[in-house]
Amino acid sequence: MALPKGGQRRYSKWEVKFVPETISARITQVADEAKERAQEGLVVYADLDVTIAPVLDENGITGPDRAKYLALARKVKKAAMRVSGNALDTQVLGLKQYFVSSFGCDPTIADKVIEAVVGKVPAY
Repeated sequence: MALPKGGQRRYSKWEVKFVPETISARITQVADEAKERAQEGLVVYADLDVTIAPVLDENGITGPDRAKYLALARKVKKAAMRVSGNALDTQVLGLKQYFVSSFGCDPTIADKVIEAVVGKVPAY
């Protein structure tokens, strides 16, 4: 039976593992690749914001409400980059329901955001 890890055990393990030279070397080794990936990812999400802004403007979405729909768009985009077909449809419908029920998003506007991101609104 494993003993529960108390704060002192966790700290002592961290102290042994945290060697500044090792951490620095690991970050330096992957820095160029990390920068490339960050640039690729940032472009995708910047383009998404540009795509979604007119949809929100047309529907009079301002202030904090804008953040809800942008978050929905980002979640849908993330799903679209990972899966496709029926799996994507299922995830998109789940995300829509989540944002409608939890954050009070308008289903019609959510559909427009989804359509702008993936090109269609999946049917139930």
